[in-house]
Amino acid sequence: MKKVDKILVATCIILLLQVSASTLAGAKDEYPDKPIRFIVGLVAGSLTDISARAIAKVSSKYLEKPIVVINMPGGAQVIAYNELANSPADGHAIALYPTSFRYLGVHMLEKIPFDVNKLKPFLAYADFRQMLFVRADSPYANWKELVAYGRENPGSIKFGHSARGTVMHLQGVCFFRNAGVQATDVPFKGNIEVISAVLGGHITGGICDYSGIKEQIRARQLKAVVVFLERRHEDLPEVPTSQEIGFGDLSVISPMFSICIHRDTPIERVRKIHDALRRTIEDPECITALNEMGLKSRYIPAEVVEKHILSAERICVPILKELNLLKE
Repeated sequence: MKKVDKILVATCIILLLQVSASTLAGAKDEYPDKPIRFIVGLVAGSLTDISARAIAKVSSKYLEKPIVVINMPGGAQVIAYNELANSPADGHAIALYPTSFRYLGVHMLEKIPFDVNKLKPFLAYADFRQMLFVRADSPYANWKELVAYGRENPGSIKFGHSARGTVMHLQGVCFFRNAGVQATDVPFKGNIEVISAVLGGHITGGICDYSGIKEQIRARQLKAVVVFLERRHEDLPEVPTSQEIGFGDLSVISPMFSICIHRDTPIERVRKIHDALRRTIEDPECITALNEMGLKSRYIPAEVVEKHILSAERICVPILKELNLLKE
């Protein structure tokens, strides 16, 4: 081969390599190259759904493609998570993942049609903030009076919650047990029914997230007597936490609003969606929207989410077993 030909061949090879490298680099930068599905396992209009839509809206500032909320209710959210577990691990599908699914749901469901470990939380954006409440004109002005009455009248206090085996149920069981009160739990189909039962005088009190009762509290129809938080609620500074009155830190089993992705998603894509959503969560528009819902908006990294799940699991599983709610 002539020297000129060798030079031409070498030049062509170099150009081809440069084009290939450029193409590969461009391919990495293309994600996301289509809308990202944000799968929500609850109906449209629920608090979980509305919070997801707030995240999706603000995320348009930080991602090249939109995040689109897809509601897939049913099966205790298993339908939604099964969809993510069986979707391509390309980062174009994520799911809203209340952490209680990991430390309660998987231990209570008879059959889960997918590998739970395929769902990897990569951040969380808010906390549920549960509290025990009574009707505003209740004869029990505070937790001391409620507990005193319960101790003197075993079985007379009835507290409502959205279902057996939920965080609200377990927090109520633990609170009254720690307080030395024999109370009766009354399950309902959701928070709206619990609130109606309390307002109607059918039960003594109820347990649900602040977001569900904040309007009734502001209207002086309901009042909180104790909060299951690390510290007092900023809107209710007069209401103590369960820990500070000596009945245990029950905030450790309150769920987080986490977001998960398929575990096999390339790390660079996980990193990109994580960084974009972190900026979304820290955006003032998003903070305002979530806080107006009654949530406590904050960026929570994956390692904190995982630690929370493990800690809550150690507490909840023995209680589920004791209450005969644990799946064998």
